[in-house]
Amino acid sequence: MKLVRLIYASRKTEHWNDQELQKLTAQASEYNRKHAITGVLIFNRKNFLQCIEGERSKVSALFQKIAHDDRHQNIELISVEQVDEREMERWSMCYIPDSHITKELVLKYSDSDDFNPFEMTTRGAFAFIRHACELMQSAQK
Repeated sequence: MKLVRLIYASRKTEHWNDQELQKLTAQASEYNRKHAITGVLIFNRKNFLQCIEGERSKVSALFQKIAHDDRHQNIELISVEQVDEREMERWSMCYIPDSHITKELVLKYSDSDDFNPFEMTTRGAFAFIRHACELMQSAQK
């Protein structure tokens, strides 16, 4: 099995609303469990940053679904790489809301304190995701 990690950024479209968020995370969690995909979604009411891990063909199929989802626009592939192990193995779909993303964390990995994943480097985006997950775990304790 070829395990991969894919990271992308996108912007919400006019088809997006708060009910869509609940629907999206529930659907994604169920789909991901069925396909042994793990990942994290970060959203700040305008931009998405997502990390998806799993078997290459399954991650590729999921990314194609996302690319054709009318709730996303300006989809930009940040990275895709073969990996030896998962970093997000705990979550079929962890959602990290804007309230858990601090300005200091955003500033650490980008050139401003406004969350814009399109301005992050490949390594910075992944480090940001990992750091945000750590903050989320700490908040849940």
